[in-house]
Amino acid sequence: MQDEHEKGRRGRRGIRRQDLVEAALEMLAAEGEQNFSVRKLATAVGVDGMTILHHFKSREGLMRAVADAMVATLDIERPKGPWREILLEVAQRYRRLAVKYPKAFNIVSRYQTSGPADFELGEIVYAALLDAGFNEEDAADYGMALFTLAIGFGVVEVGGMLNPCTPEEMAEIEALDPRLFPVTRKLGPVFANDERDRVFEILLGSFLDGIERALGAQKA
Repeated sequence: MQDEHEKGRRGRRGIRRQDLVEAALEMLAAEGEQNFSVRKLATAVGVDGMTILHHFKSREGLMRAVADAMVATLDIERPKGPWREILLEVAQRYRRLAVKYPKAFNIVSRYQTSGPADFELGEIVYAALLDAGFNEEDAADYGMALFTLAIGFGVVEVGGMLNPCTPEEMAEIEALDPRLFPVTRKLGPVFANDERDRVFEILLGSFLDGIERALGAQKA
């Protein structure tokens, strides 16, 4: 006899909620959100749009489930080590997630919490900050700051802002009036390099150093 819970999760026409999430993520990863619609998803999986709304109530409900499905692809087993290593590892995981899903990653940035996988990662970060010695308010604020940095960096990186300057962009820099833009012209060759890893290390390192100083001030 079919499990009643499983039967309920399948909803109408026998399709499971998880099947819809996986199909939506595959479509979003390939085409981006601008080319996605509930109608296209329904056609791709062979159901009508109302079946999808039956599972998720709205398009945003589906997007939130997709965001959590992306987060769930991370290794969310609690990292070992001191708080700094844990926060570093979580931030690096989000960066890898952005690179894995460049056309869909911006969806992750839309939700304070996206679901079970997101809660698990949050638990890791907030527990590490509490264990480090922060009170509840500071642990929450520094944790949210970490997620803002990690997810925000991912959005910017896959969006292209940190790509090396193109030859056309370099020509624009070289054409700048040296009397008005001497520093920009001097730094031009650096902008032509791939500095994404170093920028990430600078941002994250500065943030973690700031947490170190805050903890030191608390204990002083």
